[in-house]
Amino acid sequence: MDLYRHQVREITEYAMFTLDPDGILQSWNAGVERLLGYSEQEWIGQPASIIFTPAEKAMEVCEAEMRKAQDSGSATDIRWHRRKDGTEFFANGFMNAIRDDAGALLGYVKIMSDETARKQLQDSLSESNAALEQFAYVASHDLQEPLRTMSSYAELLTRKYTGKFDAEADRFLGFIVNASQRMSTLIQDLLEYARATTEEERPTSVALDEDLEAALTHLTQAIEESGASITHDPMPTIAVDRGQMVRLFQNLIGNALKYRKPDQIPQIHITAEQMNREWTIAIRDNGIGFDPQYASTIFAPFKRLHQPDAFPGTGVGLAISRRIVEAHGGRIWAESRPGEGAIFRFTLPLDGKPPRSHTPSVVSSAEWRKSSSADFS
Repeated sequence: MDLYRHQVREITEYAMFTLDPDGILQSWNAGVERLLGYSEQEWIGQPASIIFTPAEKAMEVCEAEMRKAQDSGSATDIRWHRRKDGTEFFANGFMNAIRDDAGALLGYVKIMSDETARKQLQDSLSESNAALEQFAYVASHDLQEPLRTMSSYAELLTRKYTGKFDAEADRFLGFIVNASQRMSTLIQDLLEYARATTEEERPTSVALDEDLEAALTHLTQAIEESGASITHDPMPTIAVDRGQMVRLFQNLIGNALKYRKPDQIPQIHITAEQMNREWTIAIRDNGIGFDPQYASTIFAPFKRLHQPDAFPGTGVGLAISRRIVEAHGGRIWAESRPGEGAIFRFTLPLDGKPPRSHTPSVVSSAEWRKSSSADFS
């Protein structure tokens, strides 16, 4: 036990300490000095409120955290804190209430880690996303106006002069109209891609069944035209951005409808499975599938595996889906083989927040769980 206590005291990566029931600091480790600047003599006996900011609300914040730990057994504290010299740092803290066998409160143990660099990176990414959205708005406005003019005159020429020139001239006019329409769609998709991570506020809990049903409503025409059968298991209630989640389901289910087999009725099934601290949502179809070597590259913007005239769209839907999932702290990946359908999976943290060490990425099925092919009878 003495060796264990010595090892804890020597740990510098985390600040680890205990408090008595009144919030007075009782123990110290080297991480306290590295993160907060206090020596053991300066630390022990002080109220834990010395680390909270702003100073005028420090006691209130400290007591609120202890009450939560008392009531729930533990409390997570992700916020700005104060060092001894008055400078601030962003920390991820976890407090656990300690009780004896009879249930009497003995005090608290707390662990803190410095997340300032991650916070600064997140803030930088937020600024970059805002700049991207601003660029997309400007591009959308400045490019759409001349494009609408060109498209309008091209359609006017088509209506007025089709059949009055030779067949090649009619074909050229058709190219102009189609290219104008495609450019307009590309601009709108660019704007949608930029918006995919800009919504900051999320409700505390949302039943994903409602978002899924909303997405299916938006896809009513495509579902009726294809005769698709779409089923789903009960979905969890989780903290998410509702608008983005509807968009995510719409993109992934719409993708399954688009890449269906021409001689089969599309069958799509959505499942939800809790794994550790995450929900894994899977969308399985019986469509044409794709070569596994493209499982990661299909999430790149404007990446298409087919010629533009083979299937409609611009190749941005899966890129938008990726940005939405990453904004929620999750992962997204796909599993498929040609002719055997596809499974698109994505994860969402249980509390709706990215894990502390999470680095957003698209992962392959081999990295996350064993591969399984779509199997419909």
